[in-house]
Amino acid sequence: MTTMKKLIEFELDGQPVYVEGEVSEAEGMRLASRGDDDGPEKAASRFADAVARIKPAAEVVLNAFREMNTPDEINLEFGLKFNAKTGVIIASADSEATFKVSLKWSNKK
Repeated sequence: MTTMKKLIEFELDGQPVYVEGEVSEAEGMRLASRGDDDGPEKAASRFADAVARIKPAAEVVLNAFREMNTPDEINLEFGLKFNAKTGVIIASADSEATFKVSLKWSNKK
């Protein structure tokens, strides 16, 4: 199945925020035309609501590593994929990993 890039319009504090997302060819064919096929697609949720949905997943990952001998620093990286219907999902950078975590301990004497 092929995908195409599409601008998605989210609302943030009463203002539009445009995010480039991907729409499958099948989804794109089902979209109702508003007379402007190249225009942005309205998101079903607000930007803040869409991003807030991934917060619990990030917190679970961070808390799991905080319990490991109390690292001084934890870096968590993950990609976000935006969709007009689902809002936002965690995107996989490759087929094997979604989260990239680095931990740092310092040898304080």
